[in-house]
Amino acid sequence: MIRRTALIGSLITMSMLVCPVASAERATGPVIVSEKTVADGPVAHPNAARTVVFRHTSHGVDGSAVEMSGSYLLPRTPPPPGGWPIAVFSHMTVGGADKCAPSSMVAGHPEIVRANSGDAIVARMLDAGFVVVRPDYEGIGTPGPHPYLMGASLARAVIDGALAVHAREASVGSDVVLVGHSEGAVASLFAAASDPAEWGPLRLRGVAAVTPPTEMRAVLELFSVVPVAAPGIGDVVGLAALLTVGASAVDPDFARIVAEGGLSPAATALLSEVESRCFGELSSPDSFGGLAPSELVGAHGRVALDMLADIADANDVRHLRIDPSIPIRIDAGWLDPVVPVPLASGLADTYRAAGNDVTFAVHAGGHTAVPTSPEAAAAISTWLIAAVSSSG
Repeated sequence: MIRRTALIGSLITMSMLVCPVASAERATGPVIVSEKTVADGPVAHPNAARTVVFRHTSHGVDGSAVEMSGSYLLPRTPPPPGGWPIAVFSHMTVGGADKCAPSSMVAGHPEIVRANSGDAIVARMLDAGFVVVRPDYEGIGTPGPHPYLMGASLARAVIDGALAVHAREASVGSDVVLVGHSEGAVASLFAAASDPAEWGPLRLRGVAAVTPPTEMRAVLELFSVVPVAAPGIGDVVGLAALLTVGASAVDPDFARIVAEGGLSPAATALLSEVESRCFGELSSPDSFGGLAPSELVGAHGRVALDMLADIADANDVRHLRIDPSIPIRIDAGWLDPVVPVPLASGLADTYRAAGNDVTFAVHAGGHTAVPTSPEAAAAISTWLIAAVSSSG
């Protein structure tokens, strides 16, 4: 009963580039193709000696050559023998449009709070002498759709961003830790579960997942029948729109069903806004947030919903198998309606049953607030730093 209650609770509030650079000699894969140092604005961090917005080579979810964008921060401390370790921070949901890219945000952008939810963790990692890499993800800030919550695409952004910075900066070492919030937690866990060969010269030492979404099939089934539009429910509908576009990017059959009546006429008319509006805008009453969840489905809605549930389940972090030598940390919020504590705790138990060393912690606050609290940020960053130190 508590599991079902937690799932129902998740329905309430599921809430640039210049200066081309040459390929670095150390490059073994992705490389930075353009970069720009920035001194102010939301992307710059006061604890960093230097903030760089960059674009790097990669591969899209369909296997084609693409470019992805992001930023990286250099610490003020001198590099130790072997170079600075890397911490990759992966952001929570901000939307799928290019204007939602955290690396290009300017003051006043409506998604700054979500894009920078990890700043307290980032500050501590910089002070501890880590280079911090912050990917934007495929299709955000670069051409093409964003494959929202699609694990392989998110993992590629994390891995290739780290590899590109390692290739570019001679003072960067090979030890890496991952930390992500919400969608970024999915990115971090999928990257941690990737074949070690994908990491090339880098050595993954630990992964911290803050409020990682899970049990998405059940969430979709529950929310699809809600017949009312309301402020909290609007967040859920905005997320459903992002997930629909993301799933369409990886499954042509699903994309065809969506185009042939999977969505209602009202939802179809709004679908292009996923490429032009950020998450808060999509969730507003003048966009998807004005629709009740049940108003999303069209004539072929049952087929579309079943297919979407299958795709979401295939990309659920609970199915991942992460090398037992890589420690895992999962952080939840007591008041989180998106990832209620029983779901987060169940995920930790699933990984433990597979033989992983898992640290699980619950903090005050809701979904967005968890990593912003000094207590949680200190605990998470201390754990990440120890993951590198204990590796020898």
